[in-house]
Amino acid sequence: MPTWNPNLALGIPLIDVQHQQLLDQLDALSEALKMGKGEFELRSILKFLDMYVNQHFGYEEQCMHRYQCSVAQINQDAHQIFIHKLHILRQEIERSGATIELANRVQQELTNWFVNHIQSIDTKMKAAILA
Repeated sequence: MPTWNPNLALGIPLIDVQHQQLLDQLDALSEALKMGKGEFELRSILKFLDMYVNQHFGYEEQCMHRYQCSVAQINQDAHQIFIHKLHILRQEIERSGATIELANRVQQELTNWFVNHIQSIDTKMKAAILA
């Protein structure tokens, strides 16, 4: 069952599409780990996540600064935490391979973190843009 749902939409089309794509990739990573997929598939998903997270976070941070969003620095700091969590997960996958435990961590740490981030921080950007 996909993590993305319409309740996560901010009403900012480009950011909503990016959020959906990121959550879809986190779901794909979790499923690949659960199924013990090959190293190539895991590396491919992680490579995409690395690239896309940097691209999306950069765009979102620019928007928050442009619209003088009150949580711009909090958002930027939170993004660094996510990037660090993704890096740690990548190291663990390389060390241990695909495991159910790592799949659960993707779901618990990365996916839940991202959903909570959208709901608690990114939603404040909408108010700044509409102000």
